Amino acid sequence: MSNPQLPAPTSYGVIIYRMDMNGNIEGTFALAQYGGALAREIGKKMSDNPGSFAGEYSVTTFRPDNRKFADGRMIADPLGNQGAYRVRWVLRPVEEALQELGYVSGTELIYDAIGITLDGGKDVSVAWDNSVFTRKWPGGSDAAQSRGLSQATRR
Repeated sequence: MSNPQLPAPTSYGVIIYRMDMNGNIEGTFALAQYGGALAREIGKKMSDNPGSFAGEYSVTTFRPDNRKFADGRMIADPLGNQGAYRVRWVLRPVEEALQELGYVSGTELIYDAIGITLDGGKDVSVAWDNSVFTRKWPGGSDAAQSRGLSQATRR
């Protein structure tokens, strides 16, 4: 990747979350396929412990053009004791996004990631591979996926 003219990898993403005093989060993220455009995610903490990133959040994810991509939840569990977290999103894309992805109504997308606290715990950075996810169809069946998504991706 020493040549800056080469295309970016198409499946990786990173988000920086900032927590407010109530433990709610607002994140800005980059997805390689967005070509440098930034998107955002907001989350309301659903579990106790507002001073910690650990817990469950109700989240809404927006694309770079500020159109909603999905609603869902995010769970952050401590991984060790040095500020690392195991993160999981369970997202329900809006109908428009499902159509663009070619999925049936009601499909959920589940992503796993790893995060680390920054700036003394005020911020958290989380990274994931956008092409590795589990797709849950309506009715409860799961199917592990490893698929490079088109321009209509997850976030």
